[in-house]
Amino acid sequence: LLKASIFGGIIALISSSMGYKTRGGAMDVGKSTTKAVVWSFVAVVIVDYIISLLFFE
Repeated sequence: LLKASIFGGIIALISSSMGYKTRGGAMDVGKSTTKAVVWSFVAVVIVDYIISLLFFE
């Protein structure tokens, strides 16, 4: 439950940040969405690795 809350917070922060910085039209919204998904995935994988190291070592 702890990891899910952390991951949800990370995804929300990254998505909100990318959405807030979006300028331009519909094409830029699509690009920002793709960036947010990629950055969220990378961040979740890295944080999952760190949490696993802390709790299972």
